[in-house]
Amino acid sequence: METMYMSNYQDVLRRLAAYRKRIGMTQIQLAEKMDISQEQYSYLENGVTKLTGRNLNILLQSGWNIDYIITGDEFDSGKTELEEAFDSFGEGKEKEFIMKLCAEIMIERAGKYYTPKKKVQENLILLEAMLKSWRRFSMIYFVRQRMDLTQIAMAEKLGVGIKKYRELEREVRYPDAEMLLGFYDMSGYRPMLFLNFYDRRLLLIKQIWSMLTSKEKKIMLEFVRYMRTML
Repeated sequence: METMYMSNYQDVLRRLAAYRKRIGMTQIQLAEKMDISQEQYSYLENGVTKLTGRNLNILLQSGWNIDYIITGDEFDSGKTELEEAFDSFGEGKEKEFIMKLCAEIMIERAGKYYTPKKKVQENLILLEAMLKSWRRFSMIYFVRQRMDLTQIAMAEKLGVGIKKYRELEREVRYPDAEMLLGFYDMSGYRPMLFLNFYDRRLLLIKQIWSMLTSKEKKIMLEFVRYMRTML
């Protein structure tokens, strides 16, 4: 079954090839990283086979910008002052606690001092949904609910069978690059949020942070640093 995103998927493949060449890698070198043959990699780059979630994870671990390859759009992916402040709590329960607390504050104060930009508001809606299912969140389920679609209707939009779609929604498997493009076109949310290879709670908090004014950032940063002295 061919999906409506097939033509745009060719742009994904062009960006993949251009990115590889830009960093000076041959097909053989990248194939070795992916633990596949050069011929198999050539099939991926030419669209004969799909670029899988596993392939994308390997690229991510190698420092590739997955969001850009899928969408062609640049997302701020550098380390922020807020993330550095979170890191000062270590990698245990304290860091998770302060991240969740910041998420709650971002939502609570949204109408009081955060810039009322549409994109900020959309991300705050997503963050609120994540807070309700902090460790068992499904991005695909969230998007489907926002679009008011049944699982069958969503599977048809993506051009996949219902069994495969249910596995995607439960995150038993991750979407391939063409499906990620479809989710991005449907929702506007960056592909990395659907893959969850990097803590998407932190990813979303950072994305909202990047949209705030300097004053808003200062208030949040001072709060996190204060909490570090208290915990």
